[in-house]
Amino acid sequence: MPEKVIQKIKTSILPQWKACFWSAMVVGLIAHIYKLTNWLPNWDSLVFRYDAQNMLAIGRWFLPVVSAPSSYYDLPFINGLLAIVFFALGAVCICRMFKVQKTVTAVLIGAVVVSFPSVTSVLTYNYVADAYAFSFFLSCVAAWLLTREKPRFLAASLLITLSVGIYQAYVTVTIMLLLCYLIMGLLQQQTTVKTILQISGVFLASGVLGMGLYYGVLLVLLKLTGTTLLDYQGASSTATLAGIDLFGSLYTIKETLVGYFFDFSNGLSVFSVLNVAVFAIAVGLYTVILIKRKSGVLKALVVCVLVVLLPLGACALSFINSGVDYHNLMTMGFVAFYLLLILLYEQTDFDGCNFHAVKQWVILALVALLVCNHAVIANVSYHKLNMAYEKSYGTLIRIADRIEQAEGADQCNRILVLGALDGSEAYSAVLPPNITGTTDGFVLRADDEVVGQSVMCSALNDYCGTAYTFVAGEEKTTLMQKIKADTLPCWPHKESIQVVDEVIVVKLSD
Repeated sequence: MPEKVIQKIKTSILPQWKACFWSAMVVGLIAHIYKLTNWLPNWDSLVFRYDAQNMLAIGRWFLPVVSAPSSYYDLPFINGLLAIVFFALGAVCICRMFKVQKTVTAVLIGAVVVSFPSVTSVLTYNYVADAYAFSFFLSCVAAWLLTREKPRFLAASLLITLSVGIYQAYVTVTIMLLLCYLIMGLLQQQTTVKTILQISGVFLASGVLGMGLYYGVLLVLLKLTGTTLLDYQGASSTATLAGIDLFGSLYTIKETLVGYFFDFSNGLSVFSVLNVAVFAIAVGLYTVILIKRKSGVLKALVVCVLVVLLPLGACALSFINSGVDYHNLMTMGFVAFYLLLILLYEQTDFDGCNFHAVKQWVILALVALLVCNHAVIANVSYHKLNMAYEKSYGTLIRIADRIEQAEGADQCNRILVLGALDGSEAYSAVLPPNITGTTDGFVLRADDEVVGQSVMCSALNDYCGTAYTFVAGEEKTTLMQKIKADTLPCWPHKESIQVVDEVIVVKLSD
């Protein structure tokens, strides 16, 4: 009977898991309801307002399957709410994985996961927000399956394959969770160094199998469909491992992590100051635990090695392509650095109950401040996106009106857009951290021929009732030579919009 099944499920869910889930849901709505209840498109949203998400050419072959249930429309509330649910479920998996016992720990894990700045970036690309969040959930389940008393090796490998098939960057979430598990296992003296090496081998084998399956499926689908990998974020060179550069990768990792957590280039910020406190307190507490446990030189050395591996695991994709742009969408694995502090809330390796209580209050207060700051960052990001959209909409209407006034434009169904509006090329707002998916400028970005996008063309079609197709490739080059594009004035000059060979030419910049 359905009632009995529901009752059995309810009794099998621990109170900590419920606390984690509902904490994530409440904090998720506080941080992101601005986005869920408003249409705040960025440049990609204008192109993918309705799109089947066939991203095989950039390696995301499972993305259209996961995007289908919520429809291929960019639905702010449905996609956003599903995304928050999946991030919340991923947080519950983290609680299960680390056998969280205290309600406060579970609440903090749920809150920090769903408010993390990477989630804000995911929601600015709302048309795939639910799919990317599901990829995060799969990566967390894979880590949990590998850390059970009897690891589910094959199931974890399959989940890694599917997660990477949605969005490649979330493999770093699995890597970071497993590294945290190994560190906590050694500190809690639940495992020996020999056992750590053995289970590390299992983790590594599962990851290799999962990634091998991913590439195998990718190659088969590319062959069957006659598709070629695009040179997007080095995807084409990644498949052949042609972009490997060890020293370049290490430099990328250093710049990415320091720039993310400790960016003081524009002065002090709450985000960076809180990160300094998080890392300082975490390092201090873990050092005390190592000393108190008298773990021995070998175990301490292994812990140090695992700690060194954390930044490498957080930016693991840079080893495949050292030139990868590690933007905020790809940094969800960084949340593990906060989890390492939160998990100390339950540790009792300190003399005297007073010190233990002080430690708990410090962790609770610090993480609460982090979550509040993350919520502010999210709302500021959505405010900026709102302003950028309204500014872009006003400019779009002006351009459409000018096109109507151009002689012969009513006979045209093709458009050539040259350049972009000043301030439209930045795809991250500097807060810090840099929030990918929002901007202080315009959302009417330049045409991207690599992935076949024309934001201006799509926006005119949707908002102004046109049915244009955009000119690209060799035809674009030929037409630019014919009209001597360099000599044309830029928008908003009255000659910036012309009709040439039944093509509307719009020059926004040189």
